[in-house]
Amino acid sequence: MTFVWLFAYHLISLLLVDTKAKHLVFYTKPHYSSAVRDVNYTCDDFFHHKPWPMPVDVMDRGVVKLCQNEVEGGLEGKPFFATLFSTTDRIPVYTANAIVLHRGAKSYDRPSSEYWKRVALGLCGRNALPVNSVDSIITFTNHTELKMCRKYQAVCEDYHDNELDLDRGHLSPNAINSQNLEKQRATFTLTNAAPQFAKFNQHSWRVYECVTMYTILDLVPGEKVYILTGTYGTALDKNNKPLWLNKNELPDKNPVKVPGYYWKAVCYPGNSHNAAWGYAIMQKNVNVKEMADFRNYMTLKIFADKYFLDLPFGSECLNASFGQFGKHVFPTWNKFIDSHCSDDY
Repeated sequence: MTFVWLFAYHLISLLLVDTKAKHLVFYTKPHYSSAVRDVNYTCDDFFHHKPWPMPVDVMDRGVVKLCQNEVEGGLEGKPFFATLFSTTDRIPVYTANAIVLHRGAKSYDRPSSEYWKRVALGLCGRNALPVNSVDSIITFTNHTELKMCRKYQAVCEDYHDNELDLDRGHLSPNAINSQNLEKQRATFTLTNAAPQFAKFNQHSWRVYECVTMYTILDLVPGEKVYILTGTYGTALDKNNKPLWLNKNELPDKNPVKVPGYYWKAVCYPGNSHNAAWGYAIMQKNVNVKEMADFRNYMTLKIFADKYFLDLPFGSECLNASFGQFGKHVFPTWNKFIDSHCSDDY
């Protein structure tokens, strides 16, 4: 089936034609109307068990289900991961990814920070939020069009020159996706990022992300692992009030909520030879240099019972212990970190 979008900018239009997995795109200074097309494919494969599980804190947050794909060279491609995105907070609730890593595979260098300047066209020009999942359609746009896209998402300028020492914190991170250049680049979208204090981002949280990547490589190379990474709550300022970037609603910047916590939940569902294992971690988003500690991990069952309305994973993982992950990492935690997750990581 062929889908045609028409965005009028006086007499100039944007035409996208769906041809199975990709869409042919012609750009000529579009004006983005409310007629943004819902996707004709799903992101279900990024979830283990039920797609789009709902956390306990999603009420009144204007959530949208984004199938995260890119436009590059005139082609709109397939999704690389999925994000439940809060349009009121302008940050993700979580990003879901299915990761397969191979030992000895090439890892690409970190992409240019210029990719943060892109927007999700799928959120541009909407008068109402969609119920079904939609393409994010991550791409560059010009300054005039950028103004039309800011209603439901953060843009690069919203993070600039903040005095709070906040980074653009990836949810699905750069490094674990670096064996696939296109997927790695797709993580550089502000629909996959939230304000994260620099010391937290660059120290303890970096180590937890590193541990996730290297235990997959050590224990289950070539096998699929399901990962949810999300935000929870709201950080507080020095007066114990909710903390937002640009909360005074500056004319050229949008408010962006600073989450109180970051969390990660990892599910290896096992196979006929290997038992399932899983774990979760919930860490406070504070601008303090802290040491990562294996005692902060919890089982997926404990995590799901406390933080989710729906089951975030299937029974294989929810009923699993730390298993091989715990045996591999916990007894030699400091040695593992020194070996794999030094400051050069």
